[in-house]
Amino acid sequence: MAEQLEIAAALLEKIKTYDWGQNRAALTEAEDAIKKTYGKKDEMAKMEKSLLSVLELPDATRAGKDFICRQLSVIGTEQSVPVMAKMLTQDEYSDMARYALERIPGSAVEKALRDTLPAASGRAKVGIINSLGQRSDTKAVDALSKLLGDSDETVAVAAAAALGRIADEQATKVLAGAKDKTSGKVKVRIMDSYILCADRLVAEGKKTQALAIYKELQEKEMPKTIRAAAAKSMITAMK
Repeated sequence: MAEQLEIAAALLEKIKTYDWGQNRAALTEAEDAIKKTYGKKDEMAKMEKSLLSVLELPDATRAGKDFICRQLSVIGTEQSVPVMAKMLTQDEYSDMARYALERIPGSAVEKALRDTLPAASGRAKVGIINSLGQRSDTKAVDALSKLLGDSDETVAVAAAAALGRIADEQATKVLAGAKDKTSGKVKVRIMDSYILCADRLVAEGKKTQALAIYKELQEKEMPKTIRAAAAKSMITAMK
């Protein structure tokens, strides 16, 4: 395995200068070396450390870093979190870092996303919000609730969608209280997410609570699409 790690290290020198459209032979060879560490905890940890060393190089190419993040999405552990957390607020690297982080187990990932959220803006902020939703991070509900009134509509819509993916009791209460205090796309997304919360209640065997939400969302003042979605979910819940 020591020899395999040395081979991978040599390949990493090529990977850090790789650009899209170039010959992928070095990437394929590196992938094979990485695959040989699967299931071997100590060897995977060493390989992970080698990959992270390239992410921290300022002269490594974006394509090379993207390749490494994809590999870390498979073998990455909490060891990767501090390095990739630094990439989250950078538009150039945020997406690739989140791709890996979303697939790495452990609470350190959610904490890094929550801690980074206030410093992020634009696309990076929306991406972090999406990742918090993907991770169903219940500890992020409070922060997300404060973004429902954000001046950037895209951020507010993303926060509403994330709350719908989390769909715990607190998220449900937040959405219930916010649906009549917003308008436009944000309001529609909040109501969509409120339906998802009701669907979660059905899955948990709490049909009475879910049916109350479905009925609430079928009132005449609700958008037609929301009334239709709530009616459909209600029929499904009553089967």
